[in-house]
Amino acid sequence: GTEPATDLVASLREVAVRHEALSGTRVAVVCPDDLGHLGAELIGAMRGAVTEALNNAAKHGRAANVTVFVERAGDGVFVSVKDDGVGFATGDTDDGVGLARSIRARMREIGGRVEVESTPGSGAEVRLWSR
Repeated sequence: GTEPATDLVASLREVAVRHEALSGTRVAVVCPDDLGHLGAELIGAMRGAVTEALNNAAKHGRAANVTVFVERAGDGVFVSVKDDGVGFATGDTDDGVGLARSIRARMREIGGRVEVESTPGSGAEVRLWSR
């Protein structure tokens, strides 16, 4: 087995490097503050949700660039995954398996929430909050 990640930003940077190598999409991870200690469960959930958001940006959004922004939000963490892809009409689209199981379910498991914002031609943003 592998040791659980203990640093969210380092973990997300690993995800970004792997995603760039596999998809060709450029990923920037931006974290303006020291996040302090975060639990392994939160880090694992965020890592999985961000991985799926990046996969969706490349596969469905055909994004060339994605920015992953991370900051503290009260006792939890806020993460934004914003891409420059083709976007979609959120009201016309049901959650796919990836969004429902890999993103929303992970955030529910840690008491968090998810928002998705997109319009055709303007990319998409997935916003994640933990508690």
